[in-house]
Amino acid sequence: MEATGSKLTNLTDQELVRLALEQNQVAFIVLYTRYNSGVKSHIAHYVSQKEDIEDICLESFQKAFSQLASYNPEYKFSTWIYRIARNTAFDHLSRHDRERTNMPTTSINDELVELKELPATMHNPEEDIINQQEYDKWLNNIEKLKEDYRTVARMNLIENFGYKEIAEALDMPINTVKTKIRRAKAMLLKMMDYSDEVL
Repeated sequence: MEATGSKLTNLTDQELVRLALEQNQVAFIVLYTRYNSGVKSHIAHYVSQKEDIEDICLESFQKAFSQLASYNPEYKFSTWIYRIARNTAFDHLSRHDRERTNMPTTSINDELVELKELPATMHNPEEDIINQQEYDKWLNNIEKLKEDYRTVARMNLIENFGYKEIAEALDMPINTVKTKIRRAKAMLLKMMDYSDEVL
C-alpha cells in the first residue's frame, strides 16, 4: 500500500475519490468517516427516526461508492453525497408522507439548485484529529468481527489485497470472498454508526 490511513486523511476529496476508483479501500473509509456525520445531519432534515436516518445514511454511501465513477470532480464531493443522501431519504418516504409535509413528490437527480441549502464544509484542525480517531475506530472494529469476516476485512481493507489474491490465499471461491467482504463492510459501517462520540 503506498499510503497509510493516517496519510490518506490529509488528502483532498478529489484525491481520495481517485484512489477509491483504483480500489484503494482505505480511501473509501476516509471518505465515509469524513462525511458520515454531515450526511446524517442532512438526512435528519427530512427524516426524524434515528434508526431510519442511520439506515438511509448507510444506503446513501453504498449508492455513492457504487456510482463513484459518475462523480464530477468539478463539483464538491459534499454536494454530490448530500444530494444522493437527500434523494435516498425521499425514496424512503411515501408519496403521502411527502405531500403531508409539503416535501417534493419526486426526487431530483443531478440539478444543483439546492447548493445554497447544503451545509458548508470548512476544514479545521479538529477534523484531522476526528478523521484519525475515526480511522483508528475502523481498525479496532475490524478486530471485533467474527474470525472469517475479520480475516478478509484485514486483507482487503488494511493490507489492500484484491478479491482474487484473497481467494487464492485462503483457498476460497472468489464469489464467497466478495460476499464476505461486502458483509464485513456493512457490519463495520453499522458499528461506526453506533459510535459517534467524536463526531
